Amino acid sequence: MIGTELNGREREVLKAVVTHFIATGEPISSRFITKLDGFAWSSATIRNVMLDLEEKGYLTQPHISAGRVPSDAGFRFYIQELLQEGLTGPRQIPLIRDNLSGTEYPRLVEAVPRLIASLSHQIGLIVAPHFGHIPLRSMDLIPVDEGQVLVVLVARSGNILNKLITTATPFTRDELAQLSNYLTARFSGKTLVQVRQHLREAPPEEGLDGRLVPAGLTLSERILETLAMDEDFLMEADLSQESSMHLLVSLRRNLKERARLLELLNSCIDSSRTRVVLGEESQFTARHGCAVVATRYSVGDLSMGAVGIIGPRAMPYHLVIPIVEETARQLTQKMTAPGGQG
Repeated sequence: MIGTELNGREREVLKAVVTHFIATGEPISSRFITKLDGFAWSSATIRNVMLDLEEKGYLTQPHISAGRVPSDAGFRFYIQELLQEGLTGPRQIPLIRDNLSGTEYPRLVEAVPRLIASLSHQIGLIVAPHFGHIPLRSMDLIPVDEGQVLVVLVARSGNILNKLITTATPFTRDELAQLSNYLTARFSGKTLVQVRQHLREAPPEEGLDGRLVPAGLTLSERILETLAMDEDFLMEADLSQESSMHLLVSLRRNLKERARLLELLNSCIDSSRTRVVLGEESQFTARHGCAVVATRYSVGDLSMGAVGIIGPRAMPYHLVIPIVEETARQLTQKMTAPGGQG
């Protein structure tokens, strides 16, 4: 594990350098550390410790006459020290909960990046699965016009999605009502993807109107096609941070960079822990000199997406990590039924 070869004094000095570099953005000198509470050592002693940390790869010196700044390894040690800490700002818990109080799925998802961008002053993002992967409570099909059907999907968690779809074959109101009842009674608790799979593979059920199964399959495939056109992930930046706005604009224009970021975020979905990727640890963070903090959220036991923050390597991780984790926890809670299943 990173930092296991560091003694107690080296750990204290490294933590002080990282903490104050994050706060000031300036290289930290040995003289600066001597003035901090808890450091009774001489400037020469601290200077020697900082030299040892530099030799071990945890600190770097931008200029000969300057103090030291953390390397990627230095930040990594600092992050690992903090990952086990709880939420440092208790007031954020009700704030996050209140801002995610909407019941409709699109509003819930859209609220997340704006919320964490405002709380972290960085770029907030969410990898959002479309509604086809969420366990459903009911499916209602309402005729709107010839060849148009309003689909109302209600998740087990209570989240609601309305989608207007076009169909090649017109349906009467009675046919859609019968199909709605069949789909809800037969597949409540299943995802739309699972419904489609069953309708494709299972033989028609005895006594069932022969048109219902192919009609249900046609409609479920059309709904999934419409849902699949939704963005893979949404991002928002804190408008007060010029650097965040520039990176956000760049990401929205550059499909290749978006693909790199999405690849990184998908790896976070597969992880059981909050991940922090920084500097040379990925193509995306190396190219932009940034860090990404992300953790997954779930519906029941099924991982559905990731919540994250993009910012500079010198982010206040002791605040950012709890914001991401609490947002993911609240999102999981709101997208999962009280019984523990979506």
